[in-house]
Amino acid sequence: MEYTEIKFDVRENGIATMTLNRPEKLNSFTRKMFDEWKDVVARCVFEDNIRVLIITGEGRAFSSGVDLAALGSDKLKQPAFRFYYRQAHQAFDDMETAELPIIAAVNGLCYGGGVELALSCDIVLSSDMATYCLIENQLGAIPASGACNRLIHHVGLSKTKELIITADPIHAEEARRIGLAAQIFKHDQFMDRVYAYAERLLKNSPFAMGMAKHVVNMCVNADMHTGRDIERLAQSALCMSEDHKEGMAAFFEKREPSFQGK
Repeated sequence: MEYTEIKFDVRENGIATMTLNRPEKLNSFTRKMFDEWKDVVARCVFEDNIRVLIITGEGRAFSSGVDLAALGSDKLKQPAFRFYYRQAHQAFDDMETAELPIIAAVNGLCYGGGVELALSCDIVLSSDMATYCLIENQLGAIPASGACNRLIHHVGLSKTKELIITADPIHAEEARRIGLAAQIFKHDQFMDRVYAYAERLLKNSPFAMGMAKHVVNMCVNADMHTGRDIERLAQSALCMSEDHKEGMAAFFEKREPSFQGK
């Protein structure tokens, strides 16, 4: 697929970067962009050389969410609108289920669906210049691409309601304090720090990282007993893997492991 609304590159070390590339529109989403990022996520899953995916935005915004001029709720009849949203949600859901680490590198303005994009990633790293806002109530709507359910697991029920109902913006430090952002880096060093963070993950087992992500996601809505079953099943698979054998050998031989993701 030819990419026109994102940029995609893969470094030799296996770190891939998807950059939303509509800076003049604050990297707002279109149908074309959704299709392109679904293609990127699929590539990251199927191409063995890709170990980590970073998602960021070109220019001063991470993303302002849906381009209302192109995809506003008044543009489609209700059945078509619901069908479109199911397709759009697949783009977010694919990132959540892809068994590799996905980092949201929030470089600036992060509004509406931009917040929901970040929530679909595994780790949110924030520039100290970033701002976050679920602005949809000011448009007579709700954030309907994951914020109402995913955000609860990050910041809790009460804070989720406050952020959605007030539609107030918050700055990076507050995002970290409430659990939305994992770490904050100074803006002039931001992407260098993001890549350094991603490079740390290359030292870990790809198979184990992917399985850990999958298990944690499954356990979110599982009862305690079912969660333990999921953990045991995953661990039994990992303990038969080549990565586990390599990790154990490296531990006892006092050397760095060389994981192959098998």
